[in-house]
Amino acid sequence: KRSGITATSTTLTGLEPNTTYYVWVAAEILGAGVQGPYVPSGPPLNLKAITSRDSAILKWDPPTEKGHNGVITGYLIKYQLRNNASSQMTRTVGAVIQISLDNLMAGVTYSFTVAAINSNGTGPDAVMVMFTTIPDIIGTTTSDNLGTNETPSSSFVQPTSSEISQDTTSS
Repeated sequence: KRSGITATSTTLTGLEPNTTYYVWVAAEILGAGVQGPYVPSGPPLNLKAITSRDSAILKWDPPTEKGHNGVITGYLIKYQLRNNASSQMTRTVGAVIQISLDNLMAGVTYSFTVAAINSNGTGPDAVMVMFTTIPDIIGTTTSDNLGTNETPSSSFVQPTSSEISQDTTSS
Protein backbone atom coordinates (compact mmCIF):
# COMPACT_ATOMS: atom_id res chain seq x y z
CA LYS A 1 0.00 0.00 0.00
CA ARG A 2 1.33 3.42 -0.88
CA SER A 3 0.95 6.15 1.73
CA GLY A 4 0.76 9.87 1.08
CA ILE A 5 4.01 11.74 0.60
CA THR A 6 3.87 13.37 4.06
CA ALA A 7 3.02 10.21 6.01
CA THR A 8 5.59 8.93 8.46
CA SER A 9 3.58 5.90 9.56
CA THR A 10 0.82 3.61 8.32
CA THR A 11 -1.28 0.72 9.60
CA LEU A 12 -1.25 -2.62 7.84
CA THR A 13 -4.58 -4.46 8.02
CA GLY A 14 -5.79 -7.87 6.91
CA LEU A 15 -2.60 -9.69 7.98
CA GLU A 16 -2.72 -13.41 8.72
CA PRO A 17 -1.52 -14.81 12.08
CA ASN A 18 1.80 -16.74 12.16
CA THR A 19 2.85 -15.34 8.77
CA THR A 20 6.10 -13.50 8.01
CA TYR A 21 5.73 -10.24 6.12
CA TYR A 22 8.48 -8.10 4.62
CA VAL A 23 7.91 -4.36 4.42
CA TRP A 24 10.11 -1.77 2.71
CA VAL A 25 9.87 1.99 2.64
CA ALA A 26 11.04 4.19 -0.22
CA ALA A 27 11.24 7.96 -0.41
CA GLU A 28 9.73 9.88 -3.27
CA ILE A 29 12.34 12.29 -4.61
CA LEU A 30 10.98 15.41 -6.33
CA GLY A 31 8.00 13.42 -7.55
CA ALA A 32 10.21 10.89 -9.36
CA GLY A 33 8.84 8.05 -7.27
CA VAL A 34 11.60 5.63 -6.37
CA GLN A 35 9.97 2.22 -6.78
CA GLY A 36 12.28 0.21 -4.55
CA PRO A 37 15.84 -0.45 -3.59
CA TYR A 38 17.54 -1.14 -6.90
CA VAL A 39 21.12 -1.59 -7.98
CA PRO A 40 22.26 0.43 -11.01
CA SER A 41 20.31 -0.77 -14.03
CA GLY A 42 22.75 0.52 -16.62
CA PRO A 43 26.38 -0.47 -17.21
CA PRO A 44 29.27 1.99 -17.51
CA LEU A 45 29.84 3.19 -21.08
CA ASN A 46 32.71 3.81 -23.51
CA LEU A 47 35.35 1.57 -21.94
CA LYS A 48 38.87 2.12 -23.25
CA ALA A 49 42.45 1.29 -22.30
CA ILE A 50 45.67 3.23 -22.81
CA THR A 51 48.58 0.83 -22.48
CA SER A 52 52.32 0.78 -21.99
CA ARG A 53 54.71 -2.15 -21.64
CA ASP A 54 53.56 -3.27 -18.19
CA SER A 55 50.60 -1.10 -17.25
CA ALA A 56 47.28 0.19 -18.53
CA ILE A 57 45.03 3.11 -17.72
CA LEU A 58 41.42 1.95 -17.90
CA LYS A 59 38.79 4.63 -18.55
CA TRP A 60 34.99 4.62 -18.76
CA ASP A 61 31.94 6.87 -18.55
CA PRO A 62 29.27 6.42 -15.85
CA PRO A 63 25.97 4.76 -16.75
CA THR A 64 23.32 7.08 -18.11
CA GLU A 65 21.62 9.11 -15.37
CA LYS A 66 18.50 6.97 -15.73
CA GLY A 67 20.55 3.85 -15.00
CA HIS A 68 22.01 5.09 -11.69
CA ASN A 69 19.03 4.20 -9.44
CA GLY A 70 20.63 6.35 -6.76
CA VAL A 71 24.08 7.80 -6.27
CA ILE A 72 26.95 5.87 -7.88
CA THR A 73 29.37 5.25 -5.00
CA GLY A 74 32.00 3.22 -6.82
CA TYR A 75 32.90 0.75 -9.54
CA LEU A 76 33.86 -2.92 -9.64
CA ILE A 77 36.59 -3.60 -12.21
CA LYS A 78 37.18 -7.16 -13.40
CA TYR A 79 40.20 -7.96 -15.55
CA GLN A 80 41.92 -11.13 -16.68
CA LEU A 81 44.27 -12.63 -19.20
CA ARG A 82 42.41 -13.09 -22.48
CA ASN A 83 40.32 -16.30 -22.52
CA ASN A 84 41.51 -17.30 -19.05
CA ALA A 85 38.70 -16.87 -16.50
CA SER A 86 40.80 -18.49 -13.78
CA SER A 87 43.17 -15.51 -13.94
CA GLN A 88 40.39 -13.00 -13.15
CA MET A 89 41.23 -10.25 -10.70
CA THR A 90 38.82 -7.73 -9.24
CA ARG A 91 39.30 -4.27 -7.86
CA THR A 92 36.76 -1.93 -6.28
CA VAL A 93 37.30 1.80 -6.51
CA GLY A 94 35.35 4.88 -5.46
CA ALA A 95 33.33 7.09 -7.76
CA VAL A 96 36.19 7.63 -10.23
CA ILE A 97 36.13 6.99 -13.98
CA GLN A 98 39.66 5.72 -14.54
CA ILE A 99 42.26 3.57 -12.81
CA SER A 100 45.79 2.43 -13.49
CA LEU A 101 46.72 -1.25 -13.51
CA ASP A 102 50.41 -1.83 -12.90
CA ASN A 103 52.70 -4.87 -13.03
CA LEU A 104 51.03 -6.36 -16.11
CA MET A 105 52.94 -8.64 -18.48
CA ALA A 106 54.39 -7.03 -21.61
CA GLY A 107 52.89 -8.03 -24.95
CA VAL A 108 49.93 -9.83 -23.38
CA THR A 109 46.23 -9.40 -24.18
CA TYR A 110 43.88 -8.74 -21.27
CA SER A 111 40.16 -8.17 -21.09
CA PHE A 112 38.28 -5.97 -18.66
CA THR A 113 34.80 -4.88 -17.73
CA VAL A 114 33.35 -2.44 -15.21
CA ALA A 115 30.10 -2.38 -13.18
CA ALA A 116 28.66 0.57 -11.25
CA ILE A 117 27.90 0.32 -7.53
CA ASN A 118 25.30 2.21 -5.50
CA SER A 119 24.11 1.77 -1.90
CA ASN A 120 21.92 -1.17 -2.98
CA GLY A 121 24.61 -3.21 -4.72
CA THR A 122 26.40 -3.78 -8.01
CA GLY A 123 24.81 -3.29 -11.43
CA PRO A 124 25.44 -5.09 -14.72
CA ASP A 125 28.87 -5.40 -16.30
CA ALA A 126 29.72 -3.26 -19.30
CA VAL A 127 30.60 -5.00 -22.56
CA MET A 128 34.04 -6.56 -22.12
CA VAL A 129 36.93 -4.76 -23.83
CA MET A 130 40.30 -6.28 -24.76
CA PHE A 131 43.65 -4.52 -24.72
CA THR A 132 47.23 -5.61 -25.34
CA THR A 133 50.22 -4.25 -23.48
CA ILE A 134 53.15 -3.14 -25.60
CA PRO A 135 55.64 -5.97 -26.15
CA ASP A 136 59.25 -5.74 -25.02
CA ILE A 137 61.41 -4.25 -27.77
CA ILE A 138 65.07 -5.16 -27.94
CA GLY A 139 67.17 -2.03 -28.34
CA THR A 140 69.31 -1.55 -31.38
CA THR A 141 73.01 -2.10 -31.00
CA THR A 142 74.86 1.21 -31.01
CA SER A 143 77.68 2.58 -28.92
CA ASP A 144 75.09 4.55 -26.89
CA ASN A 145 72.72 1.70 -25.98
CA LEU A 146 74.66 -1.52 -26.38
CA GLY A 147 72.60 -4.37 -24.95
CA THR A 148 69.77 -2.25 -23.53
CA ASN A 149 66.05 -2.75 -23.79
CA GLU A 150 64.30 0.52 -24.47
CA THR A 151 60.72 1.07 -23.39
CA PRO A 152 58.59 2.54 -26.18
CA SER A 153 56.91 5.86 -25.45
CA SER A 154 53.82 5.27 -27.57
CA SER A 155 50.55 3.90 -26.25
CA PHE A 156 47.59 1.98 -27.59
CA VAL A 157 43.92 2.92 -27.30
CA GLN A 158 41.45 0.09 -27.75
CA PRO A 159 39.32 0.99 -30.77
CA THR A 160 35.55 0.81 -30.59
CA SER A 161 33.88 -1.94 -32.60
CA SER A 162 33.01 0.59 -35.33
CA GLU A 163 36.71 1.47 -35.72
CA ILE A 164 37.99 -2.08 -36.09
CA SER A 165 38.83 -3.13 -39.64
CA GLN A 166 40.24 -6.36 -41.00
CA ASP A 167 44.04 -6.62 -40.99
CA THR A 168 45.25 -7.08 -44.56
CA THR A 169 48.95 -7.42 -43.79
CA SER A 170 50.60 -10.78 -44.27
CA SER A 171 52.76 -12.51 -41.67
